[in-house]
Amino acid sequence: MRDRINRPRFPKRGAREAQESGLHYVRLEVAARLVRLPPARVRRYVRAGLVQPPRVEGRSPLFSEAELARLRRIRRLADDLGLNAAGVEVAVRLLDEIEALRAALGR
Repeated sequence: MRDRINRPRFPKRGAREAQESGLHYVRLEVAARLVRLPPARVRRYVRAGLVQPPRVEGRSPLFSEAELARLRRIRRLADDLGLNAAGVEVAVRLLDEIEALRAALGR
């Protein structure tokens, strides 16, 4: 019987394309750990549409560095400003509108 440690690991579906393009994607649990949020809260932000993972493998969302940065911003709004979930949602949507207006103005 082979030991689990010595078992060869095969990349998950879609991992090769991500590596070839230079993008790195992480699963929800890893993303939550990287941004220091509980996985349930990350799932809630995904359901609310505040974070939109660009890839989904099976039923599991995969997060890129852009989504991780967005999750960090959301965590700072909640932790530093003390906003609740509804406040975070309003603040993030307003910040998105500000960024879109700045981009439209060419800044």
